[in-house]
Amino acid sequence: MTWKLVHKKSYDIIENENGKNLSYHPNLGIQIIEKDGFAFKDLNATGNLDIFEDWRLPLTLRIHDFKTQFGLWQEKDCLYYPKGKIQIPVDVYDNLLFLYEHKLFHIEEEKEDMKFIKENYLLGVLLLMFDNDYGTGKEDYLLQLIVQSVQLGVLENVMYSIWEAVRNYLKTLSEKRNTALGEMSYVS
Repeated sequence: MTWKLVHKKSYDIIENENGKNLSYHPNLGIQIIEKDGFAFKDLNATGNLDIFEDWRLPLTLRIHDFKTQFGLWQEKDCLYYPKGKIQIPVDVYDNLLFLYEHKLFHIEEEKEDMKFIKENYLLGVLLLMFDNDYGTGKEDYLLQLIVQSVQLGVLENVMYSIWEAVRNYLKTLSEKRNTALGEMSYVS
């Protein structure tokens, strides 16, 4: 197995042969690490492939690891972290539920704890944004921003930007899936 970095106009794509392609922006401070012939993004700069960074693993395991490492958890429409909580905007929460209920994410349900994923869907979406190959590359920065903000205790200060990025990602995902699903679409 091999991978290569393909340069586009304003971003790069990590093309993993027989694996997942990843959008990548080299100037955002996230390094690429290699394991088993595949490339991964090293969000927390450990030089090791953490469970939450490994796109080959079930999303349930990745969410568990991410929650444990960074102290984030979701309860219904609130995102909690060690120094506080943040209300998920109604439109974001409604669209998360819509996309979950209509199975618009590629999740291998037989390998997943779907109840756990539904309870932690925002965290799952953030990890899927980190893994995306839609060509923006900016999702690398978004998850990095969240992690650093949690560590500094200032997550509330950056949430507007995070919600806007999540809205754009959900809209893009919905538009990409629209052709296959008919009239279902992002709820604005």
